[in-house]
Amino acid sequence: VLTFFLAMDSYVELYKGGIIPLEQFAGMKNDNDILLRLIVKKNPGRILYASMRNQSTDFPILTLAVSDIGGEYRASIGARPSRAMIIRDEPGILKNGINAESVKAFAAYAAEKTPVGSNVRGSAAFRTHLIKVLTVRLLSEMGGI
Repeated sequence: VLTFFLAMDSYVELYKGGIIPLEQFAGMKNDNDILLRLIVKKNPGRILYASMRNQSTDFPILTLAVSDIGGEYRASIGARPSRAMIIRDEPGILKNGINAESVKAFAAYAAEKTPVGSNVRGSAAFRTHLIKVLTVRLLSEMGGI
């Protein structure tokens, strides 16, 4: 769930901490503050989500969501095994639109910037490969390629 909501423009309201971006909340250490609500801004955009599982009832090996909200492209990657994180298109790879070359370049950038680990579900190398594959699939679908 965190992977999907990070791809959107989301915030959380904490009892003591007030309203903060969900990305900041996901990076915080446990401080025993009470989560009051999740706030999702109603901005027009496109969001696609995918997960890779060994079986349909199993926990995911990797989850990935890509979004285009107001011309800002981002990929949210979770189950890596750690909390989900956002990779923004800071180098501007997709600023001229989605095409085959830019999709592959952004997928490689996302895989390079995402720290992954190994556990019983998959190795770090497999997860890095999945980041590339799922990013290409979702961005290609988003761009109509």
